[in-house]
Amino acid sequence: MHFFVSAQDTLFNSFIIDGDTLSAETLQEVTLLEVPKFSSLEEKKKYYILKRKVLKVYPYALISSNKLDSLYLDLNSIDKKRKKKKLIKEREKFLREEFSEKLKKLTRSEGLILVKLIYREQGKTVHSYIKELKSGISAAFWQITAKIYDNNLKAKYDPEKNQEDALIENILIRNGLVIY
Repeated sequence: MHFFVSAQDTLFNSFIIDGDTLSAETLQEVTLLEVPKFSSLEEKKKYYILKRKVLKVYPYALISSNKLDSLYLDLNSIDKKRKKKKLIKEREKFLREEFSEKLKKLTRSEGLILVKLIYREQGKTVHSYIKELKSGISAAFWQITAKIYDNNLKAKYDPEKNQEDALIENILIRNGLVIY
């Protein structure tokens, strides 16, 4: 197939080298990820179970991140401590009514993944948010409660050092939920 271009025709984003017209287009960045390697069928099963759990709880992590951002924005516009506490209680009540039943249905491991993903989204532990927004006593109570259920509200997300966190990051990127 041959294309003839007259002098009046204009080609955008192109240039001529040795009589050949070459198109110059900007392509989107492509991230190449290493495919997880599994030494056994058991490891592969664990990966796909982790994937299912991450995909289940990630939307909750995003919602909580957005709600926290919104809360802090609103708190910054309020001067009086009493009004801030009232706002925090109102938001807490709303969240309990909206999400309590859904979050109760999470498994222990899904809860831990959620805690880590909240840290990933916000850069702070769930424990530190409770301590900051409620009180140290409240944070301690919820940490003890979480420990009873094999969870840790002080859990951090570190894909550089933690193999499970690295797999979680891989899952998020591979499923287009985050940009590498």
